[in-house]
Amino acid sequence: MAWTRRLVLASASPRRYELLTALGATFTVIATDVEAELRAAPPELMAQLPPVTLPPLEHPTLLAWRKAQAASLQAPGAIILGADTVVVLDGMLLNKPGDGATAQAMLRQLSGRSHTVYTGVCVLEPEHPQQPATRSRLALVASEVEFAPVSAQAIAAYVATGEPLDKAGAYGVQGMGGKLVHSVRGSYTAVVGLPLVTTYELLSQAGVQGLTDPSVTYQRWLQSQGKDPLPCPPTLP
Repeated sequence: MAWTRRLVLASASPRRYELLTALGATFTVIATDVEAELRAAPPELMAQLPPVTLPPLEHPTLLAWRKAQAASLQAPGAIILGADTVVVLDGMLLNKPGDGATAQAMLRQLSGRSHTVYTGVCVLEPEHPQQPATRSRLALVASEVEFAPVSAQAIAAYVATGEPLDKAGAYGVQGMGGKLVHSVRGSYTAVVGLPLVTTYELLSQAGVQGLTDPSVTYQRWLQSQGKDPLPCPPTLP
């Protein structure tokens, strides 16, 4: 017998909340504290992870699955959406900085250079209304971000705002940190934290209905943020 499967966002990120809301989804939030866990996942899940040259236990799609799996235990019968974003420069992960000095050091490394932002997405689909979701739909989105050259004074001023301290790579492209970014090749919303096209596709495959076209959503979201699309190369949703 069919049952109404609610949607849960396994993230406390206000940016992911905004983007999923803009996509037209009706959902609740269950945030879990599993980001620091580096335990192995089931071998069959590890085999499904999209290929990427990062340590296996720090794969962003695995991190997204961990969040979704932890939330699923609190919401039997629900569809769970998890996401995780990492910043990679010269093969090195730039995680959330622990303090202002670390944030400044990261931004100095990024200044005038390109780096890759990976966002892993996981949708868990339930097979029974009384059991946690187990069927995994996994994806990984990579975007190339080019920083403009940034002076030491500008870096110090940005870090003083406090914005970089809870952001991977020590910047938020949708906030004041966007002024440091020259261009984004690929998905802009993946850099923000939730790639709209991929999220739309995975949720639609899981049976979530009533979602807005991701390209339309992207333009409306940019307008709500008071932003214009980044210049050439064209930035995608």
